[in-house]
Amino acid sequence: MKTIRQLFDSINRLFDDALMFPLTELRAPWDAKEDDNEIKMRFDVPGLSKENIKVFVEDDELVIKGEHKEEKGGVESWSGRSYGAFYTRLCLPDNCEKGKIKAELKNGVLLISIPKTKAERKVIDVDIQGN
Repeated sequence: MKTIRQLFDSINRLFDDALMFPLTELRAPWDAKEDDNEIKMRFDVPGLSKENIKVFVEDDELVIKGEHKEEKGGVESWSGRSYGAFYTRLCLPDNCEKGKIKAELKNGVLLISIPKTKAERKVIDVDIQGN
């Protein structure tokens, strides 16, 4: 069973990899916490609308993609803004309900809720052969 620690390790590896190409990839600052019922994740994505963000589950991974698009055609030129895309794949733990994951964009913050299943641990004694 995958644990929340493994999920955090996956996230950290992804962001460490993204740092190798800082001019081509943007990182969305994030945070995560969990309780007995769910895992909550928060990604800071200021300036993005829900049309610029995609969240989906592919196999056992949560995929989060977004893009800051350059605004063209205006009279003013903005040289200090960053433009580019971010792409994050996170391994989901075994004890989550993939079909019930919810995402909400509010005031530049993407909130993701991953409900957990009620897992019962089953213990089976194994007979040891030999002396």
